[in-house]
Amino acid sequence: MNELNCQVFNIFPTTIYVGEIENCDKHKESFYKVYPKYDYEEDDKNITVSENVGNPLLHLDEELDELFSDIISHVKAYTCDVLGYKDIFNYIITKSWLSRHRSQKSIPWHIHATSHIAFVYYVNAPTNCHKLKFNNPHSKNSLWFGNKEGKHDHLKMVENYNEINAETFFIHPPEGSVALFPSTLQHATEFVNDFDGERIGIVGDVTLTLKEEYLQFSTGYIDPKYWKIYN
Repeated sequence: MNELNCQVFNIFPTTIYVGEIENCDKHKESFYKVYPKYDYEEDDKNITVSENVGNPLLHLDEELDELFSDIISHVKAYTCDVLGYKDIFNYIITKSWLSRHRSQKSIPWHIHATSHIAFVYYVNAPTNCHKLKFNNPHSKNSLWFGNKEGKHDHLKMVENYNEINAETFFIHPPEGSVALFPSTLQHATEFVNDFDGERIGIVGDVTLTLKEEYLQFSTGYIDPKYWKIYN
């Protein structure tokens, strides 16, 4: 078969960041000191996240301040060093809550619509705990939608799944790491066979606001000190 002369341009990527948090054992110890304050009763509706029971304020706990500072260091690296934005932002954690799995129940597809960057810090991650799964926001190379990874292998049209043709992507971050991604990226969790124990993550939303000296930008939130709140 003759080889064809061609060029291939892979455009519009979505970038997911996984960073290692130093002193994770110390942070884990600090977390379990305050865990009882943020524990919640599980039922059919509220089994996986404390946000659903009105408890999204872990970032205000002084015991966890050092942990959240370390997380924001990675958020800044993701924003400036990886995505290539200028160092003109303040980073505001607006919400944070527990994500907990003790069963086979998974978190369905969703986005964090009210922020710029979402994070998940893995406080406790037993072997074979739930995967963090992402949905390809473009999927233009999925010439036939519905031909996803999963069942009926003999009927799949794709020979090898890769970053070009995959409709979904998953990661399995280790304990003590933080995963960062755009808040509007659809994500979910997926149960892994043989999971046993309690997987605990701290999930949060980060909003970027322009530093005080950058009022000249027409896009982006200006410093909150200039906001006026009406009830």
